[in-house]
Order: sequence, then C-alpha cells, then structure tokens
Amino acid sequence: MSLQQLNAFLAKVSSDVALQNLLSQRDAFGAVALAAELGFELTVGDLIRCKSRATSWQLSDEELAVVAQWQPQDQPYWWQLIWHCR
Repeated sequence: MSLQQLNAFLAKVSSDVALQNLLSQRDAFGAVALAAELGFELTVGDLIRCKSRATSWQLSDEELAVVAQWQPQDQPYWWQLIWHCR
C-alpha cells in the first residue's frame, strides 16, 4: 500500500465537501473507483488494511478469535514465518 497515495486521497477529499458526500455513500469498491477517478492508485485491500489497523484495538478477544477463523487454512500466520525473515 502506498500510504502517500492514501493520505493524498484523503487530503483531497477533506478539502472538498462534494467529494466527502460522494465518499460517504460508497462501499470499498466505490471508494477505490472514486480514488481512481481522481488519479490515486488505491486498492480495496489498502482501504481494508487501513481500517483494520485503525479499529482492531476495539475488538474483544472473542471477536478477534472469530476473525482468526476466517483465515484460509493454507495461508500461514506471521509467527510461522518470522524466523525466515532474518
């Protein structure tokens, strides 16, 4: 993710009430389409990653356990690979 692209997009939207209204009515796919129309390269993944980082501290342990169940079985967890990053 380009944090610069995301920040630039949000700065552009924050300075234009019409864009704020458009963005507030869109889902993740619509938000990415709006960003593209404005010349910003963002993906749905970029938006979801940003949201999850911003809100994950609000989830209870039980809710985080449910999220862990959603991970595909063939996708490794970060702690399974951390030793290979050295």
